[in-house]
Amino acid sequence: MRNIGKWFLLLNKRLYKKVTFLLILVLIPLLVMGYGAVAREESGLFTVALACEKEDPTAGEVMQELKDGSNLIRFVICDDPETAKAMVNGQRADAAWIFDGDLEEAIKRFTVDPARKNAFVHIIEGESTVPLKLVREKLSGVIFARSSRAYFLDYLRQNVPEVKDATDEELLQYYDNFAAEATFFEFAYLDGGSRTEDAPEVNYLLSPVRGLLAVVIVLGGLAAAMYYMQDEKMGTFSLVPQKRKAPVEFGCQLIAVANVSVVALIALALLGLTVGLGRELLMLLLYTLSTALFCMLLRRICGSVGVLGTLLPMLVVGMLVVCPVFFDFGALRYVQYLFPPTYYIHAANSDYYLTMQVVYIAALLGAYTLTGTLLHRQ
Repeated sequence: MRNIGKWFLLLNKRLYKKVTFLLILVLIPLLVMGYGAVAREESGLFTVALACEKEDPTAGEVMQELKDGSNLIRFVICDDPETAKAMVNGQRADAAWIFDGDLEEAIKRFTVDPARKNAFVHIIEGESTVPLKLVREKLSGVIFARSSRAYFLDYLRQNVPEVKDATDEELLQYYDNFAAEATFFEFAYLDGGSRTEDAPEVNYLLSPVRGLLAVVIVLGGLAAAMYYMQDEKMGTFSLVPQKRKAPVEFGCQLIAVANVSVVALIALALLGLTVGLGRELLMLLLYTLSTALFCMLLRRICGSVGVLGTLLPMLVVGMLVVCPVFFDFGALRYVQYLFPPTYYIHAANSDYYLTMQVVYIAALLGAYTLTGTLLHRQ
């Protein structure tokens, strides 16, 4: 056991003397800092300018709620309607939403008479598109939370004479005290997996980070595979019996991949992208094992540093395109299953992929054994 520990420390120390391995480790904080800086900037798939005809507390609350309530839509609060219109005309905003100067009273008027003349939000758009129509649903949701109170009072006054002596404040107590405990929506995956409860809400700009780090971890494993081939050529493990070469290679792989994985986990934690320490450690353990076996299999198939080095850039680009790093292409689903990042990315939100990763590890182990027999390579 002491020899194994000493062997582990020496191999680990040797890794940090290799420039390429250090560059891979440096790549992780560079990715994190770059994406973190972008995510801190105001951004969105669509930009909507917000303004009010005159200063109004209710309209101010609505605009602030819109601004704070979405990562996909960028809301910009303007000082006056003219500025909001200018942003649309200058193509700096996709739309402008201009609120009535006395929003609370305007909502009440619309509740009593929902006619066009009583509209209280004026929408200006450069062109009417389906995505912008969907963006308006965000406005409807925020307005409904306020207009429903007025509808509630109006309905009671019109249809329930027994409450004629009650004040609005007394009636609204019933409205505010009602809490719907039923769950309206339940999310599930087509493969039968369920979304984990502790999965964080992620800024859409940061969502590719886990996938990018997963690819970097594979890159570390491929580098370790080339180091091992160089060691074999130099006779570093010549005293190791042939039947023990596979465990030695696995150990070399595991050390390199584990080092990169730990740095990646720290990066995810700093960005607030982890899904719970216990789950992250389990995911990382399975991913480290699968990546080590995946790189061992590629090393055995390629057979030389030159072939693996030629394949490496294409493999990295292929994983970025095929695996669900930026986009999840359903048509490529079965191709995705060939690569380790697919399971690691999905496992953050799906128990199904956490289980499938174990199956994937077993499949890699079988493929590694089979290729050794068929190709007659160690």
